[in-house]
Amino acid sequence: MIIEGLKLMFVGMTTVLLFLLFMIMLIQLVSRLTRKATATELAAIKSERERMAQKRLERESFTTNSDIAVIAAAVAAFEAERFAKT
Repeated sequence: MIIEGLKLMFVGMTTVLLFLLFMIMLIQLVSRLTRKATATELAAIKSERERMAQKRLERESFTTNSDIAVIAAAVAAFEAERFAKT
């Protein structure tokens, strides 16, 4: 009875081990087959991030410049109104 249990355990563990080894080999094979496509995709992602960063910088500089212009105009209008009354 114990021997039969040990045999069943050995067969089950061997089956799981072989299945896991087979899965590892398949994953490595797929990795090698898709290496070129992955490199192309990573390059596209990198260029897209750089393009978005450039757009963000342009947008922030425009916003900063326009904010400064609005504040300067408001100060000038306030001073013109204040000194005109005096």
